[in-house]
Amino acid sequence: MKSNLQSKLGAWALIAILMLGSTASTTGCSMTSNAQQIVNWTPVIDSALTELGGIASTLLPQDALIIQPLIAGLIVGQNLLSAQAKTYLANPGATTLQQLQAQALALQTNINAAVLASIRVSNPASQQAILTKLNAGLTGVSAILALIIGIKGSTLTPASVTAPKLSQVLPLLDERQSIALVAQHYGEPQFMAAYQVHRGESALLAAGL
Repeated sequence: MKSNLQSKLGAWALIAILMLGSTASTTGCSMTSNAQQIVNWTPVIDSALTELGGIASTLLPQDALIIQPLIAGLIVGQNLLSAQAKTYLANPGATTLQQLQAQALALQTNINAAVLASIRVSNPASQQAILTKLNAGLTGVSAILALIIGIKGSTLTPASVTAPKLSQVLPLLDERQSIALVAQHYGEPQFMAAYQVHRGESALLAAGL
């Protein structure tokens, strides 16, 4: 029991430091732990986007035209991010980190665009269901980006000057859902998850994402 508690406390401390956007050197065991946490978030994103595809198949025709064209790109982006996360875990270095950053930023941009597009969905229940899945996906990507910020040598910048910003989509999403997802993922109290979400968002906003 004590060992399990210490392990959880260690995970909380690490993610809290990373969510603060620490630029301290991350090498050896710490880098491996960081890379493993990034890999661990990819199934969360994959699940959310896969379930989003199921919701899209039930939409009214006019609503499906808004969301369905975006889903294929989101799934492809998640597959690329997942593969690159595993590549970085196996071979952490400047090149694989740069490639990981690029995939994470691209997926964040596409999810942000999907969130903004979902506003045009006419059915309120469908719109909320879509936003719930997109929020879960974005929470996972944001966690990955915050973890990347904590790696020495990372240089996160917006995917493009016209890329939708996090500040544009956060008011459309339920922060309580993000906090609950982080708490469940790390097996930690809600207050700790809330701290991580808030600090993570601050770090990403400060980076201009």
